Amino acid sequence: MGVLISIARRKAFLRRGRWVSADAGIEQMLNAATESWIRETGGPPIDSPDPEQILAAEMVRRFGGRILGHSTRKDNLVKRLYFSRRQLLLDFSKDENTNDKIRPLQS
Repeated sequence: MGVLISIARRKAFLRRGRWVSADAGIEQMLNAATESWIRETGGPPIDSPDPEQILAAEMVRRFGGRILGHSTRKDNLVKRLYFSRRQLLLDFSKDENTNDKIRPLQS
């Protein structure tokens, strides 16, 4: 269901892949770093039983701080969420096998 962390004596809560904090700077920093991390690494492993715990641990590692609390979901909603974010952030423009003559349909 979510992870509560503390960075620079400010709390932030991760739920469904988005960070929320009373400190707008921390919130923006964590959300930007999350997007960057998913783009760079693919994010949490696909078979991870708790992708939000892995994401929170990575943000704590990057920025210092600690995990204060954590609860898990029993269904696969969070796993599907991270899988879809991973797919949306993949950069297909660097694929050497892409045919440059193929263009998206224009509406």
